[in-house]
Amino acid sequence: MTCFRGAAAVTRQEYAEKLERGLAQVRAGQGITKTMEELERMEEETRIAQLQLPDPADADPHPRLLLEGRGIHAGEGFSALFPDGWHDITLEVSWEPTGPGCWYISTPGFNDICPIGLFVKV
Repeated sequence: MTCFRGAAAVTRQEYAEKLERGLAQVRAGQGITKTMEELERMEEETRIAQLQLPDPADADPHPRLLLEGRGIHAGEGFSALFPDGWHDITLEVSWEPTGPGCWYISTPGFNDICPIGLFVKV
C-alpha cells in the first residue's frame, strides 16, 4: 500500500518508520526542546514596548513621547497592537493642543485613538 504525503508517495512501511523516529525524538525531548527554542527565538524577534508620556523635565510645548527611554520624532512609523491585531501606524504632532496631547496617529482609520500607552514592536 502507498501513502501520499504532500507530493511524495511513501510506502506504509516507510511511513511507519518515519512516524516511529518522530515519536522517539519527542520521547527523548528533542521535539519539545526544538519547539521551546523556536518560541524563545520568536519572543526575541518580536520585542514590544509601550509609548510613554514625555519626560516631565521636557519643557518643549510639543514634548516627545518616549519609547524605551528614547524620544520619538514626528513622522515615525510603528507596528502597534490594537484589539484586532497589529497595524502599521504613523505618529504626527499638531500645533494645538500643546503638551502630550499634541501627538496623534495620522494613519487613516486610527485618527481618533490616542497613541500614548500603545504597545509597539521595537
